[in-house]
Amino acid sequence: MNKGSKYWENPWMKFDLIELANTQRSITNFVKILTRKEIPVEFTTTGDSMTDGKSITISSNITQNTLDSTIGLALHEGAHCAYTNFDVPKKIGNLLLERNLIHGKEIILLLLNFVEDRRIDQLVYNMAPGYQSYYKSMYDKYFYNNTVDNGIRSNKFRKENWESYIFRIINIFNKNTDLTALTKLKEVYNILDLKNINRLKSTLNSFDIACKMYSCIRDYLVTLTKEEYAKQNQLNEKNNNPKGASIKSLKNLLKKQEDFTLGKVHKSKISALHKNKIKAISESLIKVEFITSANKKRPVHIMDGISDASINENLYDRFHSFKYTKNDHLVEQGIIKGKRLLNKLQIRNEQITLSSKRLKQGKIDPRRIYAANFEEDLFYKIDKANYKPISLNISIDGSGSMKGDKWNQTLINTIALGYMSLNMDNINMLISIRTSGDAFTRGQVPLLILAFDSKKHKLKNLKKLKYYRESGLTPEGICLEALNISNSSYYLDSYLINMSDGMPVYSDYKGKDAILDTARVINKIKKGGVSILSYFIQGDDTSYDTENNFKKMYGKDASFININNINEITKTLNRLLLKKELIS
Repeated sequence: MNKGSKYWENPWMKFDLIELANTQRSITNFVKILTRKEIPVEFTTTGDSMTDGKSITISSNITQNTLDSTIGLALHEGAHCAYTNFDVPKKIGNLLLERNLIHGKEIILLLLNFVEDRRIDQLVYNMAPGYQSYYKSMYDKYFYNNTVDNGIRSNKFRKENWESYIFRIINIFNKNTDLTALTKLKEVYNILDLKNINRLKSTLNSFDIACKMYSCIRDYLVTLTKEEYAKQNQLNEKNNNPKGASIKSLKNLLKKQEDFTLGKVHKSKISALHKNKIKAISESLIKVEFITSANKKRPVHIMDGISDASINENLYDRFHSFKYTKNDHLVEQGIIKGKRLLNKLQIRNEQITLSSKRLKQGKIDPRRIYAANFEEDLFYKIDKANYKPISLNISIDGSGSMKGDKWNQTLINTIALGYMSLNMDNINMLISIRTSGDAFTRGQVPLLILAFDSKKHKLKNLKKLKYYRESGLTPEGICLEALNISNSSYYLDSYLINMSDGMPVYSDYKGKDAILDTARVINKIKKGGVSILSYFIQGDDTSYDTENNFKKMYGKDASFININNINEITKTLNRLLLKKELIS
């Protein structure tokens, strides 16, 4: 059985910026589920980073081999954010004075963190067994490995001093632990009482145990004479394996374990530039889907909505900055047009009354009583009906050839339709843009932007279309395949409205193969119960071959309109939406 990230990791996971963003989002969700708190999870830009109780930092050096341990560490730190009282270590000096413990602050702080780790980790183990595999990976990395095992069994760290006690205590839950390695180790083990660690209900409880462990060892060490020290060391080193890791490697290991215990785990940093990109990718819910088109598997990057971050970071090099205002008047024109369209279509929001007369059952028609002695059709009934709900998928060619008036007019009409959909109860509209974009470390990729969804978006989201910068290539069939639309309900009419001005072209996806592949996708969509209206926006340079190839792709659904007559799209949809297809 697969465990941990094997359940959800992408087989093509390469941990570029997109995978890092998706991993960050997944870890954030894990932490939220565990803690029931909104705790930010971010990549560090400074290297070592301690948990401050308010946020979590993760390393950018993630591979398939380190993913689970990274998740485990994030969950570990998240649990501290939720259940550890960070005021205790902050005020440890005053707390020690209250207990007349003037010395040993650093050691007690280390022991406090050690005990608190055991308390918190056991709490998570009991509360969220589904996360145990991630914790196991984390423990395997820091505590359960051959170096630790051999070190515990060896004659190293058997001298009666603090360094030896710290090594033995930090690894006291290891199955190879030798409680006879140091004089007071078993007593310390009993004070800790790992089997009943759940008895500790707070960080203060952990602090009390840490103080008792410290006092036990300190009281012994301060009374130990030189002779006793030497004799006990000789005794400790008997009956153990003299071989194993070198003392140097074990000291390096101990340093890492101490850092882990103190929350000072080294985390590979990422540049501030990449951190902002990752944040934008995460907020835009970008995912990569692999589409088979023209007998080749191709990645399609799908952006769910246009976020502020995607505009700020100019993801895929496809967005104007927020300072860009040249399209503002187009948006306003679109809204004005949308209001006029809405007025014409308000009838779709109204319930329609249908009266049926001369029936043999129902309510008696008073105007037919005179015929009671010789007729049976004295009854009538009144039915209430509504316009059939409609789903409109408007997919726009956002490539560089759409620049200028083509895009301006398309934007006006699209905004108008989007505005209308926001104010109609039985019309759902999805607006998508097909193009290609600069995908960080992967070069140009097919890009599908799910720019607007009237079910979940508002007018402010619709207006963000003005920041899109028409550019890139035309991966027509690839993006339409990734759109993945179909209609499975009798009570819903689905339409794909396609607007384009050119032939499919992307890398080796071009010519006859691309045309046939696009036609295949269109037929697939039709078979899925979706009606298609496809508009070719003509320019002065449109050739006969281009028109002919467009017909090959879209068949009888292909329509040709001049840039100056693009309003015909809206007029056609107006007529379509007013068709009396009713449901009771």
